[in-house]
Amino acid sequence: MKTPILAAAVMSASLIALPGAAQTAAATLPDAFGGPSPAPTASAAVPAAVAPDIARSEQALRAVIASLQSEAIDYSVFSPNLAEQIRSRAAVFAPRVRQLGPVLAMEYRGQNDGAELFRVVFEKQATDWVIAFDGENQINALLYRPARGD
Repeated sequence: MKTPILAAAVMSASLIALPGAAQTAAATLPDAFGGPSPAPTASAAVPAAVAPDIARSEQALRAVIASLQSEAIDYSVFSPNLAEQIRSRAAVFAPRVRQLGPVLAMEYRGQNDGAELFRVVFEKQATDWVIAFDGENQINALLYRPARGD
């Protein structure tokens, strides 16, 4: 599954640059956003074995968003390949995230092939994010797109 997730990470800058094209492009990436498990509800608790990964993913995602919005990107949290990709596109990627405004809410939406999916509501737009880690506990996939209605 690392290949589609990594492909999603490679596509992230172009998806951000062209929000209209983002939905089309993201839809062509196998399992990048398609078919996430439903968000947990009060009656459907998340298994204890998964909960630490959700907390880690949310904390990492919040930190990444904050670093993008502060113009002080911490590349050490990314795998070398993803860090290189983000570094090469930071001039476009970071301003797009800053334009969204402050984070108002973050909601876990499910897991898909080892990647965690979140709905992040910013002041100016709701977005869907994918984040995944490699064996070294570094972020090796990061992708967002405008939220779809659901």
